[in-house]
Amino acid sequence: MSQNVEMSVLLDQSATASMGFSWDALLGNILAQRWDFYRPNVEDLNAPAWNLLYDEQVSGIAIDESDEVTMLLRLSHSDTARINATPGSRAARGTQYFWLSKDCYDFFPPLTLRNQRGSKITYSCIVNLRYIDLNIEDRQCRVTFEAENNLDFRLGTGKLRHSRLAQEGDLAAISRVSEDDYELRLYRQGNGEYDALMPHAVNFVGHQGKKYGFLSNTVFEKIIGATVGFRYT
Repeated sequence: MSQNVEMSVLLDQSATASMGFSWDALLGNILAQRWDFYRPNVEDLNAPAWNLLYDEQVSGIAIDESDEVTMLLRLSHSDTARINATPGSRAARGTQYFWLSKDCYDFFPPLTLRNQRGSKITYSCIVNLRYIDLNIEDRQCRVTFEAENNLDFRLGTGKLRHSRLAQEGDLAAISRVSEDDYELRLYRQGNGEYDALMPHAVNFVGHQGKKYGFLSNTVFEKIIGATVGFRYT
């Protein structure tokens, strides 16, 4: 359901004849229904009809169980240079972000924000990101797709700047816990959890050792011995 998987049923002529099926009758009955005159009762906002309208009222979007996954990302130099840079130094300049794979479309909410500056088009969305290692939340974390550049995704991780929490080759685990809520955990090389998680990062990004992969939150929880998921207050 969440991936727009489509199915169909083939009704051959003998089957439809035996059941008295008529395409003319089907289409006639569909057209005879007064869809344009149906009005849901505004006194009952829980009526099923209201759920057919997009964004008619503010409500949380429940993601499918298949979307409750964790992305594992082996970090590169470009991911960690500003994390370890001295404040005010040349290396600290620019935006701190994690460079992600092109294979991220279903991992993030719809990219509905188009850039207003620059000549190359980008599309973005805003998510809530909880930094587990820092115990802080960023409710304005930006995810950007470089539509006219490298065709890759970038996850803003500005809260990690100068934190020295990760080196090149370390592992970042980004868990999706709801439509737009995510958790970020960092694992150092040589750590037992790092060694247990790395076999799930099976795909390469580029040619310099950067890798990524996905696993279900359930499996991820078993490996790290902690529960994924949080609530904002």
